[in-house]
Amino acid sequence: MTKQELYERWAAFGAVDYDKSLFIEYIYLCNYISDEDFYCYLHPDEATKAQFLSVLHFLYCQGCYMLLYRFLRDNKDKLVFPDFKRLEGITLRDDIEERFKRYCF
Repeated sequence: MTKQELYERWAAFGAVDYDKSLFIEYIYLCNYISDEDFYCYLHPDEATKAQFLSVLHFLYCQGCYMLLYRFLRDNKDKLVFPDFKRLEGITLRDDIEERFKRYCF
């Protein structure tokens, strides 16, 4: 595919800036991402945590924020860590209860 063909497809979107921006992000994804990360993008359920984070890093560094949002939205189960032990080493603020009341309840 040539740059001219890509430009013609981009111009075919008309005045819809969202679609044009998303198309540019697809070009970045398909052109620059490594083969392993591309596979992990298409099959995130098979990716390890490191591979998953590598895809996130690529999307963020390339400014592909719509694809990043979509990828996070569709794979939010990979971001859930329900282990309370993560909080053992945290020093709590004096006003944490007040903040909890304002935010959570």
